[in-house]
Amino acid sequence: MNNGYIYVLINESYKGLVKVGKTALNSRERARNLSSSTGVPTPFKVAYEIFSEDYDNLEKKIHLELNDFRVNPNREFFQYPLNKTIELVQRLAQNDTDKVYEKYEAIEILPKIKEDFGDCVNPDVSSVRIYQTIDRVYLEVTQDKYIAGYLKDQYIRRTDLGFVINDYDHDDKAFKPNEPINKNVEEFLASGFSTIAVCSDNLFTKEAEDEMYNKQLEEYEQHLSKFKED
Repeated sequence: MNNGYIYVLINESYKGLVKVGKTALNSRERARNLSSSTGVPTPFKVAYEIFSEDYDNLEKKIHLELNDFRVNPNREFFQYPLNKTIELVQRLAQNDTDKVYEKYEAIEILPKIKEDFGDCVNPDVSSVRIYQTIDRVYLEVTQDKYIAGYLKDQYIRRTDLGFVINDYDHDDKAFKPNEPINKNVEEFLASGFSTIAVCSDNLFTKEAEDEMYNKQLEEYEQHLSKFKED
């Protein structure tokens, strides 16, 4: 059997299409290679990836399930919803192996973060993912630093989200590795600006964080003043 990754790629120039394939090395590198073609106007993004102990067989199963949605018989592009594609890959991957200790998944959430927080997001950030293993849930933030106009260094930082607890139960972790990654993604995106900012010191701009914290302080002081009056 061959170890490797099954990836789901998206591209804003190909609305409604997903590319599902495999790589033995690195899904992001595969996306960069595809993006370097002169016929591709915008870069491919890794929306989802999962480790497989037999990625050849898993890819065949996925392509068979999606065959009716293939836009070209010689290409790995499918006209299928992204969320449904991820669910399909997860289901088939779950049936494909019983060696749970090898579990590894990651979902890209930067588009949703930008949709929710707009200009608050640090412009250097090129990727934000929930990265999940058998015993950890991480927030992974990638920053691009350009040098001399043509060199680009990338800084990838993973923060263990095990320190985040639920407000109603301080013994209960908010993000659990035994839960589906989709659920942890939903919980994270719904946790609000303050929690997300605490999980990463480079995701938002300093100005945005200061403005948000000052706003929260003002709201707290107003609430406290009203409480004293009552």
